[in-house]
Amino acid sequence: MSQWADLPKELLDMISKCLDSRVDLVCFRAVCTSWRYSASSPSFDQEIPRLILKLPSPIHADAILMQTAVCRMELISKDPNSFSSFSKSWLVKVGESKYGKLQLLNPLTNYKIKYSPISVNFLDFKFVQLNKAFLLQQSRRFLVFGIIKAVPFPISASRSNMDGFGILAIYHEGKLGYWKYGDKEWTLLDYKNFQYDDIIVYREQFYVIDRWGTVYWIDSSLKVIQYSPPLYGCGGQKNLVESRGDLYVVDRYLDGERRTWKDYENVMDSLHRVRKLRKQSRPRAVDLRVYKLDEELATWVDVKSLDDQIFVLDTDCSFSISCREFNGGKGNCIYFVDGDDHAGRGLSASSIHVFQLEDRSIGKLDVMPEFSDIFWPPNMFDSSIQNNPGLDL
Repeated sequence: MSQWADLPKELLDMISKCLDSRVDLVCFRAVCTSWRYSASSPSFDQEIPRLILKLPSPIHADAILMQTAVCRMELISKDPNSFSSFSKSWLVKVGESKYGKLQLLNPLTNYKIKYSPISVNFLDFKFVQLNKAFLLQQSRRFLVFGIIKAVPFPISASRSNMDGFGILAIYHEGKLGYWKYGDKEWTLLDYKNFQYDDIIVYREQFYVIDRWGTVYWIDSSLKVIQYSPPLYGCGGQKNLVESRGDLYVVDRYLDGERRTWKDYENVMDSLHRVRKLRKQSRPRAVDLRVYKLDEELATWVDVKSLDDQIFVLDTDCSFSISCREFNGGKGNCIYFVDGDDHAGRGLSASSIHVFQLEDRSIGKLDVMPEFSDIFWPPNMFDSSIQNNPGLDL
């Protein structure tokens, strides 16, 4: 760290001015003391106007593209009375309020963390960004109805330059579309397949997967190109996850039938029909299976163990972490939310489920405290945190 901390202030200032979001800037300033003082702090004294995206048919919504950063939040402090140091880390999402202030969010529910046993001084923490996540949100903080997943396209798209800004999205339970800022309608990218499930940025490229487990690459011209053979998994919902440089699929087996694109026909123009569709119960996961793509052999490999890896299937992004990098974390498991838990009815600890590959069991996080240690806020009785002189208790 000492070499990075000694970078010239002029260079650090140039780097900080290239950051597009305040979340990135706050994480940049939290790396170390020299980086903090090299970059100007975001203004927190006035409300920051957010760009309203007027999404056309068939979505019909005034929305804000919200960006958050999935981070490993590290507390590192040396004990002056010993030769050892302790390191604590937790999984959080970092977002910003309408005033540009840093907010800590639950990484699966996206709820603001209001309770903390300690006052957070960000000079005592380092934020290691693990992933970026994006959500299309309406002004009242509700998710845009009908959108499953949305990401800026291309990767270099910047909200500070709207000329090249666009959104790649899966909507209406499987349609793959693109909307460029200013367009009066969405561009449907595939007129034959309305069964897409997930989008991921893998090796700086966009990939999607459909319900048959076929992965497609989306090139810079928005052409959809088959990248993998079909998985032919029997599950009803598939998520893409990158882990240690490889591409995985988590196949969820559900206790009922999902909605299809046909359920959205002639619905979006009627508020009554939209409300009725929202209230319909969604199926829940009863089993999960994991597969790894062998790109050399062009085949899927059934995965029986994730070893020290943890997969996190979020509503806005999926990613993997190592349990060795977090307090008391247990590997070989998958955290996820499903069913009505993310159908606009509210999320809590009881909304988060844990699937253990060892015994293929599914449990709720709020009754499995041994799996909650990786999340902030920490156990308030942890003496190593309470005795840290850098924090105000």
